[in-house]
Amino acid sequence: MADETLRRGIEQSILLGGLVVARLIPIVQMVPYMGGEAVPQTVKMGLAIALAIVVYPSIWLQGGAILLPDSTFEIAMLLVKEVFVGVTIGFVCALSFEALRMAGQIIDNTAGLTDATTMVPQLPDRVSPTSNFLYQLAIVVFFAIGGHRVFLWALARSFELVPPHSFIDAGDGLAQLASLVLELTAEAIMLGVLMAFPVLASIMLTNLFLALVNKSAPQINVFFLGMPLKAVLASAIVLLSLGVMMDQFADRALDDLQIALEVMEALGGGDE
Repeated sequence: MADETLRRGIEQSILLGGLVVARLIPIVQMVPYMGGEAVPQTVKMGLAIALAIVVYPSIWLQGGAILLPDSTFEIAMLLVKEVFVGVTIGFVCALSFEALRMAGQIIDNTAGLTDATTMVPQLPDRVSPTSNFLYQLAIVVFFAIGGHRVFLWALARSFELVPPHSFIDAGDGLAQLASLVLELTAEAIMLGVLMAFPVLASIMLTNLFLALVNKSAPQINVFFLGMPLKAVLASAIVLLSLGVMMDQFADRALDDLQIALEVMEALGGGDE
């Protein structure tokens, strides 16, 4: 009897650890400052396991292993639920970074720097210089303001709001999540456009000026004159507005962490 109890306890502990890792893997995959696309898979797996070791004791003390169901089907559904929760957290926390990346892409496309895209060895695709610069700078700023500590606290809190052994609220919780995802996506797109707007307006005025020059002096090749002019102007405006852009990003990134907790509370049915 004692051996059976010990064996059952070990199985429950392993299952609980697997559920915790299943939530953390999508987060590490999607959140830029936890790994993202540029970090090798082995490193991200090690980071997910390390985070699981950190949060595991508190989940164990909540009785997470004892409350696990015996049914294999229910365990599989809990595993799917944990992956879904991890993808949701990762998506919300990565939105502000994607807004900056989109702003950089818009700026480069407007300034005619689409041919300046470079292949980053760690990434599977080509990136524009301004987009990559803003994206990497955002990660540095996030660590500088202590956002990673807030993120780790929010991550631990998510296991309290949505424990690994319980299912999510499939009614109002999912409906609120779908509505919130659409709203957050729209806000991220709007933020990216607003960050790129000073450059967009400047390039538009530059094009107007070049059109007037071409009208008054057709012998001047405004096409070759405008390409370096727009590139220099876009770079100068990005540098001048960098402080404002990073302030907007920092506020948004911290707000996303709070929103992620609100999403977890909705999925957990509001149970504390």
